[in-house]
Amino acid sequence: MMQIKELYKYDCGRQIFRLLPTDSDKIVIEERDREKKEVFFSCLDIQTGKKIFTDLQFEEKYWIGIEKIYKDVIFFHKFERPDLPNHKGIVAFDIKSQTTLWENQNKFISAGDDKVVLISNDYGITKLILVDYLSGEIITDATEFLELTSQKEDYTSYTYANKVSQQEFNSLAHPDFKKRISEYVIKDYVNFVSRDKTSLFSFHHINSDGKFNNIFFAVDEDGTILLQETLNTGLEKIEPESFFIKNDLLFLLLGSSGFGVYKFIER
Repeated sequence: MMQIKELYKYDCGRQIFRLLPTDSDKIVIEERDREKKEVFFSCLDIQTGKKIFTDLQFEEKYWIGIEKIYKDVIFFHKFERPDLPNHKGIVAFDIKSQTTLWENQNKFISAGDDKVVLISNDYGITKLILVDYLSGEIITDATEFLELTSQKEDYTSYTYANKVSQQEFNSLAHPDFKKRISEYVIKDYVNFVSRDKTSLFSFHHINSDGKFNNIFFAVDEDGTILLQETLNTGLEKIEPESFFIKNDLLFLLLGSSGFGVYKFIER
């Protein structure tokens, strides 16, 4: 039998733009305040929620984001101009020491084998530059190139929900569970995924004000509800994503500024 245990919840009141679990049991959070034009970065222990650092900011308060996390080094990108989405410039920040390791004005391409591939375009000449991921020191300055295939991200440890129709949802859900939620007027599609004989659903239903509430259920093969959470209330429109799984952890997005982390446990 499966049990789902709540580990912790997080909410600092700012809009979460990205949640990035790392390969070293951490989670990095990007939060943005659009009115004040400020971005904040925080890092937690993914199992306990213990804060490793919070509210990290740089000299550039808003036009900066996360390019990649590699071996506990966060590579932040800048932008060519605030009105253009093109990335240019790298800041390498070490999670362990919580210090900036190095900066570079070139564009990030990929990281692997303890190296970072950058691309420069000076005076119309495009070149690849290979640097050490910790020091930023140049290992080689490659000649001109025509095409580069970037390193692919590995998402095999992630499970994302699929959108299913209400008709398909009715065929997947246990009859006892369908009876228990019969009072909900479901709007549009249902997010669904199955894991270890446990069905995980989220859907939007019409509330008494005519708006939408987003609700989540985890149900075992006998129709027993293992977890129920209200993810958001009073919505004007359907929100596309509300949960995902990485390895044995379930992440629920709570409103626009929070999330909860839960663990699948065999009992």
